[in-house]
Amino acid sequence: MAIGRHRLPSPVRRTPAAPVGLTAVVVGVLLVTALAVPAGLRALGCGEPRYLRVAASLSIAPVLQRAADEFNDAGHRVEGVCVYAQADEAPPHRIMTELSGGPGIPSGTAPDVWVPESSAWTELARVSETGARTIDTEPHSLASSPVVLAAPEGAEGVPEGTEASWELVLPGGRAPDRPLVMVDPNRGVDGMTAMYAVRRALGTGDEADAAMTAFVRDVQTDTAFGEIQLDGVYPAPTGVDPLVVAPEQAVWRYNNDAPETPLRVLYPSEGTVSLDYPFVATTGDPLIRAAADELYQVLQAPAYREQLRDLGFREPDGTASRTVSDTGGIVGPPPRTHDELTGDALLTSVQDWNRLSMPSRALVLADVSAEMSEELSEGGPDKIDVAVDAARLGLSLFPDNTDLGLWLLSDGFGPSGRDEARQLTSLRAPASSSAVTMRQELQRIADGITVRGGGPRLYDNILAAYDEMQDAYEEDKINSVILLTAGVDGGSSTLSHGDLVAELRNRFDPDRPVTMFVIAFGARAEADRLAEIAAATSGTSYVTDDAGEIGDIFLGSVSRRLCVPDCEG
Repeated sequence: MAIGRHRLPSPVRRTPAAPVGLTAVVVGVLLVTALAVPAGLRALGCGEPRYLRVAASLSIAPVLQRAADEFNDAGHRVEGVCVYAQADEAPPHRIMTELSGGPGIPSGTAPDVWVPESSAWTELARVSETGARTIDTEPHSLASSPVVLAAPEGAEGVPEGTEASWELVLPGGRAPDRPLVMVDPNRGVDGMTAMYAVRRALGTGDEADAAMTAFVRDVQTDTAFGEIQLDGVYPAPTGVDPLVVAPEQAVWRYNNDAPETPLRVLYPSEGTVSLDYPFVATTGDPLIRAAADELYQVLQAPAYREQLRDLGFREPDGTASRTVSDTGGIVGPPPRTHDELTGDALLTSVQDWNRLSMPSRALVLADVSAEMSEELSEGGPDKIDVAVDAARLGLSLFPDNTDLGLWLLSDGFGPSGRDEARQLTSLRAPASSSAVTMRQELQRIADGITVRGGGPRLYDNILAAYDEMQDAYEEDKINSVILLTAGVDGGSSTLSHGDLVAELRNRFDPDRPVTMFVIAFGARAEADRLAEIAAATSGTSYVTDDAGEIGDIFLGSVSRRLCVPDCEG
């Protein structure tokens, strides 16, 4: 898609700020209420009441809150103990972390009942020892809603009818330059579904990984970090209205409010995932589990089934009630679904996203030796000109949260064989002059790169750069050394090729991987030797004599994140 399209406003619900005085009053009322209920229960002879804590996804939380109110009004007792239900909305990724005993989570904060959007969350939580011990393995579904595609009525480039292929979400499928809004796969199963569907459509292998990389880089700017609020997406303030991946229920609710930009639901022809909103007991306490069973029975009353329909949910078996299907574009029978988004496939869909969207931390080595003054191919540009263009392109591809450093390689710079032009710094940070960002400063430096002459001290500098990156390693980033070179050391280093490969193999740590990405220019590049250097760090090497390939090479190098630290060849 075209670089520079305007970022869409955040599609996640935001809470408006309240005046300080009003906030104080509300907090006071809540405190009085919270204290009054247990006191009232004690007055009824309950003794010390117990609490049934319920956490539910945003879209279904209102029904759980009303059921909790009815549960409390009925004065439920279990084995003579009064139990008070408290239902709150909570994002599923946070509850999963709590139930899994994640780091930094206070003990005793996990809910006793969890109603996430999908059983996929409970499967992920049960991977942990804590989750496997406490989370119910046979939860009851309260409702369902398939993950669908949606676009404005009459949108150009969108198929007619009620079906569309998942390939519509790929950058080349969204003409004319239509953005895609989806939930971060770490935050919603609809986002996981999209990633899994894209992987199925693309297949496996280097070309598929490069296409997956293009997809993630294209959509991550407009990704939501919570349930998408469609009235915050449409109509788009500038440019083309986006395509969206969302639960059918969210589209139904949006259309039900007669919006300015009504949406058309598109059911994926290859099949989709149905969100099942499971009612899951997550406690090992028998008394609280019994109370959870009683709350579930409250939810089975016809009034609550109707409330779920009124919010746009389907029945647990996937059929749509008249309330839902009478809205234009919603099909009554269950759409085609599959149960493949489980286990390894689920984890892979999230891992693909995380590896490709994780910020980068890279030290760029630019060869400015005499070899770089030669033509890339007969009658073509000089290698240094192609390297400068590659550096400019790389800068344009890396987002602002990237840390970049730059070394220029030539023994013309003195004993070290390099000029450490810029140390690792965020591209968004102010440069030393403070009048420009580091991105702008590196662009200025790249524009001024010329051949220095002499030898590149290639092997010595590669090892020095690798040590630098290992010492500066950051866990939450992709750490790498990027080499732009003519690909010939020419005996300029004290290290031999064999010694360098052995040292890199010895230093490579799969738990803290620093990878080498080599782009070499021209037929004189020692391709086999460069490939061995890159492979020693689970990296990759490219040799080209075609300047037009540089963009694809950069994309391919980024896609290698998907296999690190186990990349082959």
